[in-house]
Amino acid sequence: MIQFAAPRFAAALCAPLFLAFALNAAAGPKEVEKEFERGAMAHRMQDYKTAYGIWLALAEKGQVDAQYNVARMLLNGDGAAQNPAKAAAWFRKAADQGDRDSRHILATMYLRGEGVVASETEANRLFAQNRQQHHAHHDHEQWQKWQRQLAEMNQETQARLASR
Repeated sequence: MIQFAAPRFAAALCAPLFLAFALNAAAGPKEVEKEFERGAMAHRMQDYKTAYGIWLALAEKGQVDAQYNVARMLLNGDGAAQNPAKAAAWFRKAADQGDRDSRHILATMYLRGEGVVASETEANRLFAQNRQQHHAHHDHEQWQKWQRQLAEMNQETQARLASR
């Protein structure tokens, strides 16, 4: 009877899988960005199936912009069969990561009962989350400072143009 050295045999079988997983996990932001842009290029070229496939792979890994794009494509039937229920699920994933556009579209879908069971309560909750997120990021003093700087820059530009 032939006996395999179980640890070495298992290691030999698992090494390629481990390497593939490690390389995939090591894909940093630059690689993800490149892949996302590849999907965007395919979409611009109206190769919707390719764009959908690229973005779906990224969306499944949690990339929020890809989740939004996959949801839009499913909602519109671009590159994949139109499926409002799946679109809503992807909008939900992106919304749960804080994507305001996804949250807004999902709220609208709840109002219309599109791909989800109509729920004015859920729609209002999502709209309220967007308002809270907006106000959390809204810094009135900073906005006023930028407005003053913009006005000063505009005055300087106008003065330079007048002196010519």
